[in-house]
Amino acid sequence: MMRKPHAVARRAAAAVVLAGLVGGAAAGAADASPIRFAATYGVDRYQTSAFADGNPTATAFLVSGDNYPDGLAAGAVAGAVGGNVYLVQKNSIPQSVRDRIVYAQRIVLVGSEASVGSDVMSWLQQNTKAQLSRAQGLDRFDTAADLSKQFFPLAAGTAADPVSNVVIATGWDYPDALTGSAAAAHETSPLLLVQRDTVPASVVAELQRLKPKAITVVGGSERVSDTVLAQLKTYTAGSVDRVAGSDRYQTADRVSARFFPAAANVTLVSGQTYADALSAGASAGRSGGPLLLTAEDCLTEATNVEIERLQATVDETDASLSSFGYTDRISESANKRTNCQPTGTAPKTYLDDLTYVEGSARYRIDHATIAGHFYPRSTAFDTDPRHQAPDTQYPNADYGSWTLGGKYSRFSTVAGIADENTSGISSIVRVYGDEQLLGEVSVSRGKPATLDVDVRGVSRIKVTTTTTGGKTPPTTARANYVYLGDAAVN
Repeated sequence: MMRKPHAVARRAAAAVVLAGLVGGAAAGAADASPIRFAATYGVDRYQTSAFADGNPTATAFLVSGDNYPDGLAAGAVAGAVGGNVYLVQKNSIPQSVRDRIVYAQRIVLVGSEASVGSDVMSWLQQNTKAQLSRAQGLDRFDTAADLSKQFFPLAAGTAADPVSNVVIATGWDYPDALTGSAAAAHETSPLLLVQRDTVPASVVAELQRLKPKAITVVGGSERVSDTVLAQLKTYTAGSVDRVAGSDRYQTADRVSARFFPAAANVTLVSGQTYADALSAGASAGRSGGPLLLTAEDCLTEATNVEIERLQATVDETDASLSSFGYTDRISESANKRTNCQPTGTAPKTYLDDLTYVEGSARYRIDHATIAGHFYPRSTAFDTDPRHQAPDTQYPNADYGSWTLGGKYSRFSTVAGIADENTSGISSIVRVYGDEQLLGEVSVSRGKPATLDVDVRGVSRIKVTTTTTGGKTPPTTARANYVYLGDAAVN
């Protein structure tokens, strides 16, 4: 989508990283990209869960930080009722969590004493004035059903106010249930867990009580079988649908598309571990946005496209991208929304990671969709024909230069015009190495071109964009922008 120029400063100011000492420390992000995630993390999973609450709320859910089963359903319930999920150890509450839950009016321990022990309850009884309770069962399936029963009551003996859409996921793994938790919270509905080929008796009883208008199963048939889908149809008069993708990342994207027509807030967590997501699911649910998954260093292009779809109609000043997890789970590269590359591709260093030397262009770290592909790590040149050129041979050119120091072998980028730009602009893009022309291409809307040039021994690279067509003066914002999609060296 095409963003307003002033968004850079506003998003950069919002990109706050929490880390370090108990209680948190804040620092402004160094990258001015308008599309980066604001990263939140602590020194461990417990402190991250304390920071993930945004602000303490009236209801706090305490779940084990040592395993995921009991916490899977807690995020959905907490998000639905405006509460927070905190991670605790079996026999103690970390200080960072203690500092947050003292504000709670109600505290719910999720799981039996085998998960959250009696010592935790004793501390709460002695040190808080909160209403205390426990949601538990013989196993993870019973615990999820008990949470639902406690927080989604119906009038006894009637069908009043049935929940709109119960979300179902496997209880034997975490990715599908984590992304489903934000969706369930958005629907003000519970998340219930099943086995691959069986609906546990406690879940059957809860579905019979809830009488949901519809049921959505998150995950493929290898997680929740078609046999279970058929059984679930007996517990609703409405539809039973499956939302699944080829992997956990695509499944999360499809859950987002299924439940969120748009969203001002998008939450990102690691798809390779569960700890941070147990709390982030509640945070996403409270904010009314989806929970998406990422690998450590990159997002799939499909996930990036889903984020653009979600925020396409949102006022930028209200838009928010938040990630939860330490840098060994979500790196700076992932927070910058770097697209994942094919297996075996050499690591890249993007222009926004290099030292910018000089230029007449309106240098921006930006993003664009070019010929149907999304490029989050892009550089934008405002090649307004009214600009004076530094190179008299090529009038109406803008340029930018970066230091390479002879350390790299290739420079590559997809140069083009954003798909939404209808100004008719076209441009010649040239790449120079130490003032020697290395390559050039002509681009226009729908006709991008790849530049891939040898930069061995080059100390400084320069890119120029020359306007060869388009309206003057421009009639819309960014009408003269030419993009270098995912411009990088390796």
